[in-house]
Amino acid sequence: MFLCEKKIAYLSTYEMEEKVASAGFVKIAGEREGFCLSIRIKNAGKEINGKYPLMLLLDDRQIHLGNLAISGGSSEYDRSFYVYQNKASVGDKSFLPDEICGIMVELSDKKRLEGVWRKSKERKEETKEGYKKEPKEESKEESKEESKEALKEYSSEIRAEAIKEKEKSIHTERKSVEAASMQPQEVFTGTGDKWEELLKRYKNMHPFGDDRVYLGIEPKDFVVLSAPYQKLVNNSFLLHGFYNYRHIILGKDNKIGNDWETCYYIGVPGVFFEREKMVAVMFGFEGFECTGPVETGKFGYYLRRVEL
Repeated sequence: MFLCEKKIAYLSTYEMEEKVASAGFVKIAGEREGFCLSIRIKNAGKEINGKYPLMLLLDDRQIHLGNLAISGGSSEYDRSFYVYQNKASVGDKSFLPDEICGIMVELSDKKRLEGVWRKSKERKEETKEGYKKEPKEESKEESKEESKEALKEYSSEIRAEAIKEKEKSIHTERKSVEAASMQPQEVFTGTGDKWEELLKRYKNMHPFGDDRVYLGIEPKDFVVLSAPYQKLVNNSFLLHGFYNYRHIILGKDNKIGNDWETCYYIGVPGVFFEREKMVAVMFGFEGFECTGPVETGKFGYYLRRVEL
């Protein structure tokens, strides 16, 4: 089965090579047999009305996806791509999903919307007269301000996606937890005994390639946590990760102090990016772990300590 990691980039309005404003975001996320491209444009300018060429930016070329309708500077666009033998296609053009760098909307000869999550290997020059793509280097202050705005917008997107797009599923999960909490719970003689029993009940996993055992669970299983941590069923970052990958992990580790103390952690699956890490911290997650060293774009788990 094809698995495409989630990627998100923020759209900006460019006049020639001058970035003049933020204009929304673009995202790709894996689906069962492919991936979905989502574009949300807002505040691009009330004068922007009509249909404009939408280009998919690849490492060494561009593919025309059609014309994007924009009204009053706003637009929403979603398109699913089927992946066969690791390739997706648009008309008679095929490409590897990993080749995608971002998108561009051509508003005029000298004005465009653009969002990229990485630079292309061979960024071609525009052939249009007087228009040459040479990205302007931003000052540290500009970059810092953009990061603040991006973080604010991204955290809002996570909450919106978890609540709006998955509202029905979230409601079901919460009802399952509430129903489970009303059932008589088994009395465990101690935390150790409880963990041993959980190992028998749930799927055992080794997500980090070592001898630590984690359980594969879902939000409805949070009833096994102590009461304060059952409220994590309402955590938007956790639900966002769960609905992307359909599982969460629960495991134990040891913390070095005066004595060896057993600690339990839940892990939300995701891909490591600095921006995503900042959002994870906002929602109470302490760190990120994966197999081998932590690197940008690597799959792993955002971890948070809990109690049984």
